[in-house]
Amino acid sequence: MLTLQRCAGPTPQGLGWWVAGARALMLVLLLGAATLPARAQIDPGSAERLLRKSGLWAQLEGIAEQVRQGLKEAASQGGPAPGPAESERLDAAARAAYAAQRLRGVALRLVTQELQPQHLGALFAWYDAPTGVLMTRLEERSAADARESDVVMAEGLALLQAMSPARREQIEAVVQASGSVDTAVAMTLNTVAGVRQGLSGVLPPGAGPTPEATRALLAEQLPRLRPAFEQLVRAVSAVAYAGADEAQLAAYVVFLRSPAGQHLSDVMNRVLDEAFLDAATELGRRLAPAAGVSA
Repeated sequence: MLTLQRCAGPTPQGLGWWVAGARALMLVLLLGAATLPARAQIDPGSAERLLRKSGLWAQLEGIAEQVRQGLKEAASQGGPAPGPAESERLDAAARAAYAAQRLRGVALRLVTQELQPQHLGALFAWYDAPTGVLMTRLEERSAADARESDVVMAEGLALLQAMSPARREQIEAVVQASGSVDTAVAMTLNTVAGVRQGLSGVLPPGAGPTPEATRALLAEQLPRLRPAFEQLVRAVSAVAYAGADEAQLAAYVVFLRSPAGQHLSDVMNRVLDEAFLDAATELGRRLAPAAGVSA
């Protein structure tokens, strides 16, 4: 599963580092809107095994570093580069808020609670098969790519332009079946609102907009934001899956559209929503006091 890691750096339409949390995730892409039972469904061992085989476990390792880079890049865009002390403060905040152990803890808890056991057989069958292993490896490699987002996007757009119409349709089918664009948008909203929520806990009452007002303002901008996210996700997918042939891409689409694949998409969307909202809220708490933010 593709996470959305390329969406967390400075984002289109000027959202800046507020969406830094999403960048470490262009490769767990699966999204859904179902509300699942909040009671234990599978054992923690099976949940961890699934997280590892799906690639999410490894992909969460690099999120803190990518958020750190996004924060520093955005800070330098707003004026003079931050000094050593401020850089260290930003680094420490990002590493603590987006620590792999913290994110994995949320993922393990939610998968244990919400994944329905009747799908485990089909899920492990896919991830143990050669094509499933390959797709996970490609996604983990993409997640570990340390290049700037605009460099990866340029490569992806060039690949899309050069590939055959049939392969371009397959990339689009993967994007649509995984719901990765919706995931990127939702994670952006959660990250911005989460940071504002964290700030609101340490600022004087009435200082700046509420998390709800921030989320509502961003939601109004979605018609303008969505095309940029669509372009970004297609480009990243073209780069990530360059090592898969047409038959392997087709098999992946079949899996993503299956009942087990769709259920996993629902669960993973819940995981990403909660993990990134929690991390962004913690980031806001850690940034506010020393920064002296007042709005």
